[in-house]
Amino acid sequence: MNRILKILTLIFLMSLTTVQTYAQSASDAYNKGVALMNKGDYQGAIASFKASMAINKSAANVKKCNAQITKCNRLSKKKATTTEAPKKAPQKTLTVSTNKIVFEATAEETKAIKIVTQPESNDWIANVASEHESWCKLAKSMDGKELQITCLPSNSTLSRFTGITVIYDQETQFIQLVQNGKKPQLKALVTNVKLNKRRGGTKQVAISCNSDTLYADNKNWQLYKYPDWVEVYVTSGNELTVKAEKMAKEDPDFKNGRSGDIILKSQDQECTIHVDLK
Repeated sequence: MNRILKILTLIFLMSLTTVQTYAQSASDAYNKGVALMNKGDYQGAIASFKASMAINKSAANVKKCNAQITKCNRLSKKKATTTEAPKKAPQKTLTVSTNKIVFEATAEETKAIKIVTQPESNDWIANVASEHESWCKLAKSMDGKELQITCLPSNSTLSRFTGITVIYDQETQFIQLVQNGKKPQLKALVTNVKLNKRRGGTKQVAISCNSDTLYADNKNWQLYKYPDWVEVYVTSGNELTVKAEKMAKEDPDFKNGRSGDIILKSQDQECTIHVDLK
């Protein structure tokens, strides 16, 4: 009898230990779920609450765990809707106040072009072709808001050109630069040629020109227009020959004679020599 009583007592004690361990494991899983939920790990918390229900299937534990799972789902959705999308870096832009700038040839001159960057920065650079650096100088203003361009004087009657590139990050702007040539001088030492209508004759006229443009026979000026009753041709050197034949008395123009203009040109300059056959 005593032996049977001892056995029953041992079985009872063992069952109490199992229930206590069982309940403790379910409680540990529940508490872990609460801790994870408080840290914002909602999926980990839900897994722990489900583990607690699997260990302890009592109605009270299931109800308690389901309530926490519902809370986790609600908080998880709220977090997803309130999480801000990563902000994009602002797009960088570059603007210049003009894409063409013109200088005159006669004196050293500095002009400024406004540079606008977004976001505002002086972290931009400007370049000019290396072969033009001898006469075109670039500098950045102290505040970084202007590009200062200096052109040295030119002794040529021809315009010269270059391009300036402004770079800011991936943005580029191109500025065309023109320096006009100095005004060419075209002169005739004699501007009025008089020939005798009865005898005709020939006159030589010296021409002075400083143009850098070359025409036929490597002359820096050209014969543009002249009357059809004279011969005009260029001799060696800068000299023009004007020749007219004598007029016959029967010629309708004999009484009044003839007058006309010889026109020379170089670039955009003209020189007029008036001719009288009288």
